Amino acid sequence: MKFIALFVLASVFLVAPQEEFKPITVYLVRHAERADEPRQDPPLTEKGTARAQELARILGNSNIKAIITSQFSRTKLTADPLAKQANVVVTSITLSLSPSNPRMISEQSTAEVTNKILERGGESVLVVGHSNSIPDVIKKLGGDVSPAIDEKRFDDLFVVTVYAKGKAKVAHMKYGAAE
Repeated sequence: MKFIALFVLASVFLVAPQEEFKPITVYLVRHAERADEPRQDPPLTEKGTARAQELARILGNSNIKAIITSQFSRTKLTADPLAKQANVVVTSITLSLSPSNPRMISEQSTAEVTNKILERGGESVLVVGHSNSIPDVIKKLGGDVSPAIDEKRFDDLFVVTVYAKGKAKVAHMKYGAAE
C-alpha cells in the first residue's frame, strides 16, 4: 500500500504543469478604401491612406507586437503606418480561396492566421484582412459574435480578447471618417 501511495505521489510531481494561457488582444480591420485599378491588386485611395493613418493614431499606444496582413497591397498599405510607428515587421500570409466557395477564404488560410495570432500569448496583435476573411478569423478564435462585414464599408474595427483557447469576447467599433 505504501508503494502505491509513493508511486501516485511521485507521478503527480513528474507530470509537467499545464502552461497557463496568456490572453491576447487582437485588433481586426478590413483594409482601407482601395482604388479600382489595377483590378488584381489595387493600392489605397487618398481616403484609404487617411484611414490607415487614423488606424495608426488610434492604435499607436496599444503596444502592438505583431501585425498580420494578406498578400495584397491594400492590406499592407493599411498596416504600414502603424508598423512603422510601432517598429513592427509585418507578417504577410498568402490567403487561398475555398475550393467549395471561391468567394470565401479557405479553412487552411483561416487556420494559418489564427495560429499566428495564438503564438502571441499575452500580446496585442493587429490583423488587416478582407470582408470575407475577418469574420472567419473571429469565429475561429472563439469570438462570441460572428460579424458580417459590408463590402462597401471600411470603418469596422473589431477588438477580440482571446481569454482561453477557443474562447473570446468581441467588441465592434468604428474608426476613421464616417461612411
